[in-house]
Amino acid sequence: MKAVLLNDKQRRKIIRTVKPSAADFFSYQNLNLLTAVFDEEKNIYLTLARFMSSAITRTNDNFDEYTYVLLTPLGCFSVNCIERAGKVSGISCPLPVIASKSKITEMICYYHESFSEQRSLKKEAVKEIDLGNKDFTEWYLEKHYFNK
Repeated sequence: MKAVLLNDKQRRKIIRTVKPSAADFFSYQNLNLLTAVFDEEKNIYLTLARFMSSAITRTNDNFDEYTYVLLTPLGCFSVNCIERAGKVSGISCPLPVIASKSKITEMICYYHESFSEQRSLKKEAVKEIDLGNKDFTEWYLEKHYFNK
């Protein structure tokens, strides 16, 4: 497994799956359109689409909700995940034949562990782009998606 940059074709698939809205910042606030975790063995990619902390939801359930996007040879799918104290405790698996719960859990853990690797990729990828005061996802959505 390794952290990789996404290409435009993959970004378009992710956008079609997540359906971010220009009027709703929360629909893309945590969306990562720049990097993903790639599993060579299964030929699948995983990146973050949404995060909701239990501190924000105030449900006293003490779990954080994550939604990831899984790009597979068969298409792009949402994967919902619950994490308690940094450990994956509940996961939806859209295609267990392609990616089992254990494989997705492994990818999610690697996604979090590869933060510095992803940050290095991001720095290199955006150094030629004038993002202004925006992050890459916001810039990309405004340039290629929202203004169409």
